[in-house]
Amino acid sequence: MNDLVFVDSTFDKNKSKEYKLSIRVSSGGFSFSILDENKQCLALARFKAFNENSVAESLNSFKELIRNNELLNLTYHSVSILWVSNESILIPNEFFTEEFAFESYQLCHSLNSTQELQWNEMKHFNSKNVFAIPLDFKDLLTQHFSELQFFHHSTPFYNSAVQEEISDTHPNVFVNIQKEYFHMIIPDRNGKHFINSFHYQEDADLVYYILNVYKQQKLNNERSKLIVDGLVQDESKSIQLLKKYLAKVDVRLLPSKLRIKNEIPHKEYNQFINLLNLSECE
Repeated sequence: MNDLVFVDSTFDKNKSKEYKLSIRVSSGGFSFSILDENKQCLALARFKAFNENSVAESLNSFKELIRNNELLNLTYHSVSILWVSNESILIPNEFFTEEFAFESYQLCHSLNSTQELQWNEMKHFNSKNVFAIPLDFKDLLTQHFSELQFFHHSTPFYNSAVQEEISDTHPNVFVNIQKEYFHMIIPDRNGKHFINSFHYQEDADLVYYILNVYKQQKLNNERSKLIVDGLVQDESKSIQLLKKYLAKVDVRLLPSKLRIKNEIPHKEYNQFINLLNLSECE
């Protein structure tokens, strides 16, 4: 239990069938949250890395971590898996078929027999977010949890961004930063959203790509606000660099309706935003 950020005093394992379990997992590790029926956070587990010497060792590490965690062996109202990767594509519903999804995905990313395509309905975009998950991880999870849903970790990010108030003249720019890559969306009132992902190695790379998008999209550096979340803090080097060129740079905090422990600094929750916002996608 020492990997838990907190467990709320109201948590009752005998009422777990009323709770929602969300697990954020990648090939490198996982974390999880438990929300009650009012979407209040009752438990939050920090990121736990797998043994990454091989895929087999990662899977065995994951299996043992699940088996040895009491909270992950309770029965829940629902279980959602947030798969973390930089590989996904949006396909408009009017064009979507399974065959088209396979063909389109392979134009952008590699797909082999050890992976399976999944997709999430993006109602605000009238599209589907298509992504691949390794079958080994899927099988492990489906064997342990009787019923679950898979989501790509960009799904709650895009959905929450597009629900913000949209300006016609100086639109907000949303960025979700992960290790070595980030997602970006500029919502548009007419549905012509700018959406892209970028790989980066250093903070300077990340800043360059963001500023280049501002230039290409003809955004005003003084008026269009940059809203950042994910693996980032206010004092991060990338944020300090961005503030030299952009007048409005905000590091997004968790939605106020998600209850958290007051004694834990709010900024410590930034990395969990997509995980906790996942409840809005269900």
